Amino acid sequence: MNLPWREDFKIRTFDVDFNNTVKLSSIFNFMQESASNNAEQLKFGYDDLIKNGLFWVLSRAKIQILKYLTLGDEIIIETWPKGTDKLFALRDFRIYNSGNEIIGEATTAWLLVDNKTMRPVKPDYLVGNIPQHNIEPAIIETPGKIAETETKAEVAEKNIGYTDIDINQHVNNVRYVDFVLDSFRMDQFKEKQISTMQINFLSESKYEDKVKIFKGAIGNTANDYYVEGVNQNSAKVFQAHVEWV
Repeated sequence: MNLPWREDFKIRTFDVDFNNTVKLSSIFNFMQESASNNAEQLKFGYDDLIKNGLFWVLSRAKIQILKYLTLGDEIIIETWPKGTDKLFALRDFRIYNSGNEIIGEATTAWLLVDNKTMRPVKPDYLVGNIPQHNIEPAIIETPGKIAETETKAEVAEKNIGYTDIDINQHVNNVRYVDFVLDSFRMDQFKEKQISTMQINFLSESKYEDKVKIFKGAIGNTANDYYVEGVNQNSAKVFQAHVEWV
């Protein structure tokens, strides 16, 4: 069984923004597709788990981007399981261009959820069957909690519709990345690029929910931001920390 899993994608017209730069949410889509395919290979993908009433939920993700690619470029996603941390099953990623140059790295923390109780279960019995490997972690630390900023303001409200919902009947994680990106004005994307994003998924959103987006600067720079989504019941749906360069 080969580790890490390696998969090539071509950046298409709908993967880039007005700058002809691949969108961060598109990179998350590539990562999610690769993670799903690798899980299927390792016999704990969607089809294997649903038979036992289980499914994966992405809980936390941190990504660092060194270089953004453009339309027509090849992007290579390398991913592998990284063991467990309490209830979290960890998975890392390295991102390459066609010249095999590392252009980004990421780490993620997943929960294995029982679809009847909707409670997490320990993933040890699944990941314990994965062959041992000596792959250097992409990012050593497990993504932690995100601290709120003292000052934040509402910048948008999202009405959850058909295109937001995934196979598990709730909002797809990548849509929340889009919500974070949409909280910034286009002028900022003309002048800078996101170098690091951590996003933590705190509760699910379903069809016809309303999610208000709040944003606030961290510190005195214009490069560090906190973003959160809050639903109609005043429950936090996600939190994000975004750094620009």
